[in-house]
Amino acid sequence: MTERADVVVVGAGLSGLCAARKLRAQGASVAVIEARERVGGRTRTEQIGRGTFDVGGQWIGPGQERVRALANELGIQTFPTYVKGKKVLEVEGKVSTYKRSIRSMSVPNLIQMQGALSYLKRVRKRISPSGPMTAEGAEALDGETLETWRARFVKSDKINAVMDAAIRTIFGAEARDLSALYFLMYLNAGGGMLSLSEARGGAQQDRFVPGAQSLSLALARELGDAVALGLPVRKLVQGSDGVDAVSDRQTIGGRYAIVSVPPVLAGRIEYEPAVSVGRDQLTQRFAMGAAVKVLLTYERAFWRDAGFSGEVVSSDGPLSVVYDNTSHDGQQPALIGFVVGSQARQWSAQPLADRQRRVTSALKRYFGEEAGSFQEYRELDWGAEPWSRGCPVGGLPPGVLTHSFAHLRKPEGRIHWAGTESATEWIGYMEGAIQSGERAADEVLRRL
Repeated sequence: MTERADVVVVGAGLSGLCAARKLRAQGASVAVIEARERVGGRTRTEQIGRGTFDVGGQWIGPGQERVRALANELGIQTFPTYVKGKKVLEVEGKVSTYKRSIRSMSVPNLIQMQGALSYLKRVRKRISPSGPMTAEGAEALDGETLETWRARFVKSDKINAVMDAAIRTIFGAEARDLSALYFLMYLNAGGGMLSLSEARGGAQQDRFVPGAQSLSLALARELGDAVALGLPVRKLVQGSDGVDAVSDRQTIGGRYAIVSVPPVLAGRIEYEPAVSVGRDQLTQRFAMGAAVKVLLTYERAFWRDAGFSGEVVSSDGPLSVVYDNTSHDGQQPALIGFVVGSQARQWSAQPLADRQRRVTSALKRYFGEEAGSFQEYRELDWGAEPWSRGCPVGGLPPGVLTHSFAHLRKPEGRIHWAGTESATEWIGYMEGAIQSGERAADEVLRRL
């Protein structure tokens, strides 16, 4: 059976839904096809205990104006992440606490940390997220990993360990996995290292009262029958007058198509005729990050009573970062942590009892024995999700940005590309997803 629309959108995450919404607002007919039995992509909200929690993406921060405006328009409220009290730092087996700055570091280390952040700020500002390959020195920066490039200006093992914890959390990858040029471009798209890694004043500042997936659920309700679930697109067939999206049960055609899934998944779709070699090479090398989100609920927020904010940065793991994740009304105390990078790649292969033991042992190191007395333990390994294959974002190794990156947003015939990896602002975040979806919709509207 074949249906027709002006535009067929592959993927019902925030990017695809925002693209469809903009197209429809301009009078175009749309069909949104989603492989999952739900909308929301890398956002997913569940009822756990006495609260509503995100087991995927969840935060919004300053400078993310599109997602803020969308939430306001849809009547979705936000509330601040809890940050009052002492923070915990674990580096090389040593646990310490701090409030405003990492005071457990020696003065020379603090000076070097500030110098490293200042240097990153200067260098990343010359890397345009819309055209990183044109920056001065781009070839050299893209010719080495973040790890080898950083080694020239960060000499302290302790500083490298703290930076690695942040890098793992932001990318779901190790410094050795990423091109230095890609890293700097990504930082520039999100306002810098501190902006991406901080809670107060940073990307983790606020949460959505009903959960982040509520944005996609509200958009899907607006689009109604234009959204079809449980239809993995296996093939996109282009002809002289349109594109057919072929799934196992149905073919849905459009004059144009927007593919709004992660590059690694877009690369698994069969294209007829084939996409360009440059596009194919790009998707082959755009590896998704590895991330497991772990949530534990408790009878009371004992860490708050002890003067802790719930924030942890650890270079030792298994949790690279931890946050207070108590429900907005305070009725369900909770902590969340992230197993990311190399540790996440083998996480699900371990027995559940061992995983729980490792997580609770870490939390007891930070907050005391009461951390072991959880009510519910919930985790989601995004690498095992067949229609995500990882989280929070795709990353590029050396040699891709300067040779194949031009194909990330370049249409292939009647097929256009969206998804947060293709954004030029807040790549990897909901803000970037919205920007990319609206940009792709604008491209198609000009052609329509």
